[in-house]
Amino acid sequence: MAFHKKPSDGNRKMQLISLMDVVFILLIFFLVSIFFASLPNEERKLFIPTPKNEPGYAQVLIQLIDENSFLYIDPSVTEQLVNEITQIDNRSNLSRQQRLQQKKELIIGRNTFPIISNGIVNNLEAKLGALVNHADSHPEEKYFAIIRCPDDLTYSSVIEVVQILTRTKYKNVQYGCIGGTIQDIWNSTSIEKVLSKEEGSTRRNVVIQF
Repeated sequence: MAFHKKPSDGNRKMQLISLMDVVFILLIFFLVSIFFASLPNEERKLFIPTPKNEPGYAQVLIQLIDENSFLYIDPSVTEQLVNEITQIDNRSNLSRQQRLQQKKELIIGRNTFPIISNGIVNNLEAKLGALVNHADSHPEEKYFAIIRCPDDLTYSSVIEVVQILTRTKYKNVQYGCIGGTIQDIWNSTSIEKVLSKEEGSTRRNVVIQF
């Protein structure tokens, strides 16, 4: 038969392990609360919408390739692209696949840039800044930018792009974010020029079919 000796009051000790866990959790809670409270209003309101999975239209395409390079197409180069795509389409000696390949090489080769050049210049910030300045100078114009980002790229890369686009005075640059790689463009099944009407005027555009 086993007998258990009742511990005396002098042998009782406070269990410090549970108390330390509670203190640690409370410390983390207050640190996180302080961090959120210290964020400026612009960052607390920052959001990244994701387009619906359906055909869409954008004046600006920003394809983040990796940490060192990106593809960028905006209205300033679209007209030239349409002219050169038309020339490729007129080459009757090429097969459809050969023409498609040349269009891919044109779009990707002509519009891919290093993020940093000469160790100093940030080309991505420069192009986004030029877009914001143009939007501020023409408040009547509206832009929609698609930001495509590979899954293995850090989310902070997208945040940096969004922070620049949200600097517009008149909020006339909207944006949407979606996962995707430069390989998707290489694997596209069709690249064609189309005519579209924008606020009463006709504009030539490039359509990439994935």
